[in-house]
Amino acid sequence: MSAETASKPGLLPKLTGDARVDRWAGHRAAVRADLIEATLRAIDDCGPDLSVDDIIKTAGIPRPKLYRFFHDKDTLFAAVADQVQELIIARVVPRFDVAGTARDLVRSALTAYIDLVDERPNIFRFLVGSHFVDRRSTVLDGGRRLADATVDAVAAVLASRGGDVRNLEYAVDAVLGAVALGVLRWLNDLTISKCDLIAEMTVIVWGALSATAQARGVILNPDDRLSPGDG
Repeated sequence: MSAETASKPGLLPKLTGDARVDRWAGHRAAVRADLIEATLRAIDDCGPDLSVDDIIKTAGIPRPKLYRFFHDKDTLFAAVADQVQELIIARVVPRFDVAGTARDLVRSALTAYIDLVDERPNIFRFLVGSHFVDRRSTVLDGGRRLADATVDAVAAVLASRGGDVRNLEYAVDAVLGAVALGVLRWLNDLTISKCDLIAEMTVIVWGALSATAQARGVILNPDDRLSPGDG
């Protein structure tokens, strides 16, 4: 199994045709997935700055077994961050196709995201904190699927209206970063309700989306039907 496959929990090992090799590869993939899920539970329980001892206690395994499947803590955390991205994508991306107005679509996607954060706040703190802590600087190197999916959705909307779709990733990254920091502030200082947070974030994201569209030759109205499949 390649290093790339090993670092991505959602990928299945390629079959070689050798039954014993394939069984071992399948076993390794299953154990890795179990260890990633155990680490997610440990983060839920112990917080984003958990130790390896917290992980092996939650997983119920000896330390050497953990290091047979992950070279070090950073390798494990990279795989965990990848899995968190999958959780977010599973919640948020389907909302890009929700029937309704442009503002409804933005609100729906934000609601799905913030609901997940509310359910598993330490997982979110772990993921966002990895942006800013040097020792985890590699955690999000490959975790760009949510941003890529968002770029694709916005590009589809703009392209269907004749807009310029080049270099959208910069605007999308800026918006997602702003949302993440706003949600992190809310988690750390609950001065407003979740509904109020969603309303505040909807204003920010809609404003950024409409301004980005206007700069690219497209005027979007918040009451427009804005399914990416339109056009």
